[in-house]
Amino acid sequence: MKKKKVLFIMSIMVSLIFFSCSKDTASSDTQPPTVAITYPANNSQFAQGNVITITAEADDNEGVKEVRFYINGEFESLDETEPYQYEWDTGETRDTDHTIYAKAYDTSDNSASSDVITVTLSEPVGSPPNPPSNPIPANNATSVSTIANLSWDCTDPDGDPLTYDVYFGTSSNPHLVNSEQSETSYDPGTLNEETTHYWKIVAHDDHSNSTTGDIWQFTTTSGGGTGTVTDIDGNVYQTLVIGDQEWMTENLKVTHYRNGDQIPNVTDNSTWFGQSTGAYCVYNNTPSNADTYGNLYNWYTVDDPRGLAPAGWHVPTDEEIMELEMYMGMSYAEAHDTGYRGTNEGSKLAGNAALWSNGALENDPEFGTSGFSFLPGGYHSYNYAVYDIGISGYFWSSTGITSSNAWYRALYYNSTQVSRHDHNLHYGFSVRCVRD
Repeated sequence: MKKKKVLFIMSIMVSLIFFSCSKDTASSDTQPPTVAITYPANNSQFAQGNVITITAEADDNEGVKEVRFYINGEFESLDETEPYQYEWDTGETRDTDHTIYAKAYDTSDNSASSDVITVTLSEPVGSPPNPPSNPIPANNATSVSTIANLSWDCTDPDGDPLTYDVYFGTSSNPHLVNSEQSETSYDPGTLNEETTHYWKIVAHDDHSNSTTGDIWQFTTTSGGGTGTVTDIDGNVYQTLVIGDQEWMTENLKVTHYRNGDQIPNVTDNSTWFGQSTGAYCVYNNTPSNADTYGNLYNWYTVDDPRGLAPAGWHVPTDEEIMELEMYMGMSYAEAHDTGYRGTNEGSKLAGNAALWSNGALENDPEFGTSGFSFLPGGYHSYNYAVYDIGISGYFWSSTGITSSNAWYRALYYNSTQVSRHDHNLHYGFSVRCVRD
């Protein structure tokens, strides 16, 4: 009996020791996190009405659970993911000093507070910027390329110079990704397919006034980076990501510049011959040819500052076309040469075999494999008529080399190569566009 009693007492003692050890283990992390306000700097000054993105850095040996933000000693918000941020809309806050600090908690509920910083709000000078507008990609756009750049418009009623903070991410409350940039565009890098992205712009003038734009969103495409783009006339073009570029896979057929001005449609040869400003024609003045092959433009149209390409796009430079050709397999030396170059890059870039005269290009086993789908739309000569539809296709670069000539590319039915030459600016060629 005594033996059983001893064993029972020992069992209780072991349990108590185990419980004590478990408790000690569970509460062994007593090291608090570290936290510091990284923006704004202490003693910063802002105009009343600004949205100030308070940003903190926090670290912990076991992991940071959350960071809380306090304004004038009052809790305002918390953030559980890096970068730890709180957007303080100062609104009608009076022009006075305000204190800010952050408090971090780790996974064991240890906590630590940052140093307290002070910011001063002053009465704004002048008018704030107008709200950012005209987002590209458009708000709620779908099938957007995974290599899309962001761009927007913004003006200031006082004509003040502007800088911008860019917020971007997959959360409906996007984080700050770039600040104080002067450009009205931002490259977010390669995006995930079939993902909705959110972004907004905060515009600042040089009097500490700011305006926060709407939160815009768009959804990227699936299937390898195909998409669409619409020109000012409402024509919708299919697009394709090829390497690090996104190209239209159709020839341009727009009849207005990007600002809405009409591009002259020249229908007779004598007028075309004397044209030294932008103009386009349709092969044989037949509308169905424009539907299939696009329009033929002289180079003056390509070079017009009003813009031929849709917003967010441009006519490619000679170097950008070389990048495409090298992605198709052409060597650097071949790409920079003139005349017929490479091996079968022309057949890879061509498309729709039914429109081409039978020849080496169409019979190549890699015909059309790039998806670029260039067509034999022919050309308008310098002082004669249109030629070679079904036989050859030409497209301009935006790179001029003399006051009278510019670089172009050509595909011919009887060659699998790509021809690079310069030609007179009066010629009428097709136009393909690439995303900015």
